[in-house]
Amino acid sequence: MWQEKLTRLLALLSILLLSIRYGLYGDCDMVLGPDSSRLLRVSSLFVKQVEVRDDDKTGISLYGFSEKPELSVEAKWSSSKSVLVGSYSRKGFSLWLNKGSRIRIKWQAQSSILSQLEVSLMKGERKHEKLLSTNSARFDISNGTTYEAAYRIEEDDRYNIGIINQNSKGVTLLMNVNISPTIYNIKKAKSICSTNNGPCRLDLSYPSTQYVVLATPDTYDLSGVSVAISYIARLVTYVGILGVAVIIICFILKSLGACDDESYAEETSVTRIITETDPMLPHKDLGSTYGTYAEDANSGRSSSSEDLYDGKICVICYDNPRNCFFVPCGHCATCQECAQRIMDVESKVCPVCRRPIHKVRKLIIS
Repeated sequence: MWQEKLTRLLALLSILLLSIRYGLYGDCDMVLGPDSSRLLRVSSLFVKQVEVRDDDKTGISLYGFSEKPELSVEAKWSSSKSVLVGSYSRKGFSLWLNKGSRIRIKWQAQSSILSQLEVSLMKGERKHEKLLSTNSARFDISNGTTYEAAYRIEEDDRYNIGIINQNSKGVTLLMNVNISPTIYNIKKAKSICSTNNGPCRLDLSYPSTQYVVLATPDTYDLSGVSVAISYIARLVTYVGILGVAVIIICFILKSLGACDDESYAEETSVTRIITETDPMLPHKDLGSTYGTYAEDANSGRSSSSEDLYDGKICVICYDNPRNCFFVPCGHCATCQECAQRIMDVESKVCPVCRRPIHKVRKLIIS
């Protein structure tokens, strides 16, 4: 039935909208390094506001743009840190770097023994694609020996500086990280908000705002900044899409003849019993046409004209109550058994209006 088709289509559309709301624009947590600049593409059609929570209150800023900003500004920062790595353990630091950024790492072992260490730069949170490391998975560092590695970033992503100690004792490293990140030009931002005084919300102006830049200050701290992002949905869009979809789907189904005037027949069938059916079917004519009046007289069963014209008795057998109606005309004049006999013959026509019959539906009167 067309109602089932409509329900399935609306269910698929609802799943699509929910996947946009909780999938593409679902809440997320991310770790950014100092002086990071991350671009978020957000459609103001589906998102009303972007909320940022920064528990450490480091002063993260959000910038809204109508056009994609240029990745044209180059910054520089460095950090020196003493890192203690336990035996058979790993330590790492996460950074967000845009394409074109450059990173240079120097490390020196502060130990009098030979240590088996690995220092590498990984791309992504789950892929763990190794971008640079020493010349082998294991290498020896003598006390006071300095190692250096450099890499140019080719893709916007999260990068992790990892240190793996495969020695039976803990090792202390003195690390120096120099980064020249490329960041987005924020001069043409249409709106801005900051987390200096707590969580902030950036309103997205419909339909102009399509890009949001998340920027962190240059704290020079390798431990990174934890950021929580929430997208507040524009509910009027979701409701409007569902409403328009219902109208379009109903129109298509109606054009294809899927409805068959069933709704109209169900709503008007009870009224037509009283106003249309009985005056058009005199008692004698039905008896001579269908041959059931004589059978009633012979069997001694009688059906009063009051019952017949009161719209309760089947006009063919004069015995059972009327409990069905014809589609598409909607007339209710027979019982289910007599209606089925009409449907079994080649010329399926309504006994009232003589229109062709497509279906017979059971009448439910509450």
